[in-house]
Amino acid sequence: MDYFNGNDLELIEELEFNSQLLPSYDAIKNCLVWEDERPDGLTPDGYEKLCDLWIARSFIHRDLSFSTWKLNPEYFEQVWKDAKEAKFKWPGFNRLKLTDSDKEYYLQEMEEQKSSYDGL
Repeated sequence: MDYFNGNDLELIEELEFNSQLLPSYDAIKNCLVWEDERPDGLTPDGYEKLCDLWIARSFIHRDLSFSTWKLNPEYFEQVWKDAKEAKFKWPGFNRLKLTDSDKEYYLQEMEEQKSSYDGL
């Protein structure tokens, strides 16, 4: 089974893992993203699938079960399973365990996000 298809798969597999990069925080998806994980030129479907991977990985980063997703508990678990079974090369699979500094950054960004909503 292919997770990405055609040109999207080629673009994803051309990405090169760079362990020196620092993540950015995506507040809308509540996940960390590294510059070497996002190719230019993905189709809308390919980009949506990539976003789903970032969100699914965020569960792993936060030590949460996929079942904590209230809208459709099985969705992101299946996304992650399908992507892993497809065995494509993506730098994001090298970042399942956060460094201490990345984890601290993630926790800080989530807390800032929460604080901004608490003030509304």
